[in-house]
Amino acid sequence: MNNFSKIAFVSMMSLATVAVAGDAAKPAPEAAKPMEMPKPAQQVVDRIKAMTGNWKCDGTAAGMDGKDQKFTGTMTSKSELDGFWVHDSFSGVSGAGKTSMKYKFEMFATFDGNTKKWRNVMVDNWGGQMVGTGDEIKDGKMDSTSDSMDAMGKGMMKDHTDISDMKKGAHMWGEASHDGGKTWAKAYDMTCKK
Repeated sequence: MNNFSKIAFVSMMSLATVAVAGDAAKPAPEAAKPMEMPKPAQQVVDRIKAMTGNWKCDGTAAGMDGKDQKFTGTMTSKSELDGFWVHDSFSGVSGAGKTSMKYKFEMFATFDGNTKKWRNVMVDNWGGQMVGTGDEIKDGKMDSTSDSMDAMGKGMMKDHTDISDMKKGAHMWGEASHDGGKTWAKAYDMTCKK
């Protein structure tokens, strides 16, 4: 091996030693942390705290002719699926006498911390359904908008909830549209008390 080859060899060995020593100085990669069970959003916890229980509801709802008629019922609100969902069960009667109609629904709602929106799913005993989103509850008030399918076909619903003064009860009212949101008509207005 000539002198030039020896110098080149020694230089390459020195570089390799520095590279290995450099790698040894790096910390070992951190082991992946085990996935933790997620926790319900504070919005869900607060709503469950405010609404859990049995409620008696009174108000009005639009009849088939569009005119207000008496609307009464009971609602049970509770926590479901390890506290991630609020479950409202409603059973009531719209109208009076021979023209009265039973109305029932089951609704599930949860809060999505990523989008900062409530997600709602509702089905009723008339074959209707609604799927929508709502804003965060602020000062005890919340608004939501849903796409609906009901006896009148495809529609939209705007629901409003005010639980800012529980002595007065939970005030809920809604508007419906069956023309893509061009016009809105009152659907119901009720107050529920424990």
